[in-house]
Amino acid sequence: MNIDILENLITEGETLTNTISYVPAGHNVIRVGSVYTASDLEKYQNWQSSVLRFVKTYHSSDLEEVKEVSKKISPENHRKIMGILKAIKLLPNEPERTIEVKGSTNNINITNTQSVSQQLTLNIFLDAIKDEITGKDFKALKEIMTDYEKEPEQTKSNVIEKVKGFGGDVLSNIVANILTNPTIYGGLF
Repeated sequence: MNIDILENLITEGETLTNTISYVPAGHNVIRVGSVYTASDLEKYQNWQSSVLRFVKTYHSSDLEEVKEVSKKISPENHRKIMGILKAIKLLPNEPERTIEVKGSTNNINITNTQSVSQQLTLNIFLDAIKDEITGKDFKALKEIMTDYEKEPEQTKSNVIEKVKGFGGDVLSNIVANILTNPTIYGGLF
């Protein structure tokens, strides 16, 4: 997780706290609830979008709650967003989750104990590969990998041969996509 981004979001959120103000009802208007706005609405909405993107990328277990409180500007919802950001700073690791997927023939239990950054890096690599090869080629790679546990050396050779078959341009594009991803690029320097 990028702590600098989190710190900046918290700092900007604290600054924006004082920009939220009540919008009085117009003449002959009856409201059921209170309406609020921010004095610099565009800046506030950009901050909210950045918070959503950060939470989606680094702490997805809080995504639904942040989405819900971001629907309507209010001092209370703003405090909730700030509380979530501060909680992420205090407890940065995602809780362990067990996911059970039931298929018609298989039961698969997956326990997620990887840190968010490891999962993000893995997703970057998979996305870079998926962006450059066809679905058919990706499926073929997955099929080759099914034998990895039994025959790691042979599987490695088969993967190398398959990847070589994609051609130099495809391989160059995959490597370029990985290296130019902001998360990877930021870690290089």
